Amino acid sequence: MSNSAMDPHGPSEVATKPQLDSLHQTHRTVDATAAASKKHAMTSTWLKKDPNNWSFSERVLVRLGLVPSPFSDTDKSRTPVFAKDAPVPAFPLWKVHLFVAPQALAPLMLHASFTYLTGIQLGRAWVAPLYMVYFIIVGTRYVSWCNRTAAELGTFDGQAQRDAVPDLDTARVMRELLSVVLARTGVAVLYLYDPHAPIFDIKTLLLLPINMFFYAVVLDFYFYWYHRLMHEVNWLWRFHRKHHTTKHPTAAFGAFADHEQEFCDILVIPTLAWLTWRVDFATWWVTTCYILYVEAVGHSGIRAYFQLPTTWPLRYLGVELCVEDHDIHHRHGWKKSGNYGKQTRLWDALFGTMLPRIEGTSRNVDWDRL
Repeated sequence: MSNSAMDPHGPSEVATKPQLDSLHQTHRTVDATAAASKKHAMTSTWLKKDPNNWSFSERVLVRLGLVPSPFSDTDKSRTPVFAKDAPVPAFPLWKVHLFVAPQALAPLMLHASFTYLTGIQLGRAWVAPLYMVYFIIVGTRYVSWCNRTAAELGTFDGQAQRDAVPDLDTARVMRELLSVVLARTGVAVLYLYDPHAPIFDIKTLLLLPINMFFYAVVLDFYFYWYHRLMHEVNWLWRFHRKHHTTKHPTAAFGAFADHEQEFCDILVIPTLAWLTWRVDFATWWVTTCYILYVEAVGHSGIRAYFQLPTTWPLRYLGVELCVEDHDIHHRHGWKKSGNYGKQTRLWDALFGTMLPRIEGTSRNVDWDRL
């Protein structure tokens, strides 16, 4: 009796050896194509081009300091590389405040001084563009500072080179970086700014540390679940996958994402946080300036232990966030990951998704280095 007769499904469903070999070859080809596509998606050669041939977005990224300048390539050879068990220096909290606070408070002080001296209350049509432009300046200063500090202190997993903005996405990264500051500020001015009230008062200043802390923690709660679901729900992963093609990001990669993710990051999550913990415009502004700093540093990979200025009390509970936490999320995570919080580790600790640190362990932090 033939094999065909013995097989109830007929000969069409019996895979011969040549067919299996062909199938395996097809799978290998698909895998190779996918790998090549992934590699191509992260290929970055534009910084090696003649600057005269740069596109508009490439010029903007370099001139604003959003990517390390190609004209300082000699500095890369001097960027320190440390063994994973080498002490990680602690970056003092007062230095963070010294850098961020003046930039966050400056426009509010100028705004209040102008109103006091002239008696003129600025309307939303004036406030929105002024704060937008200033927020762009602040954001670019944060990213540029992260790039310089990373070159000075080194980065986690320093044996691996940090990813550069891909050739295919220079325009996207520039656009998304600008969108973060423009959209957040524009919506906040529209809904939170009261042109008939003082820009801030003594009560605002006294409650600022408390409101900053709770707003950041609440924001991180919504971000945690939104971020975790983007990883764990199949149809949502496609909106987050692009962000994870970088394994060793720099500060500018905070804006390396699909439009759907950026919409949630920029507007949906901050709106949910504000609806839960309501603050006035001045408090929102200062807190958001600090949160933007945390977001930039979190993608920078800087090899230092940063005490976060908004949620620093969580260190005493062992659930504070440090730069290495989000770095590990990118480096070792793909669709399955952990360390989903971006302002704290509180929710990762409570919901069982906290990943162990490699270099910045409590025993390895050097509190006397900086």
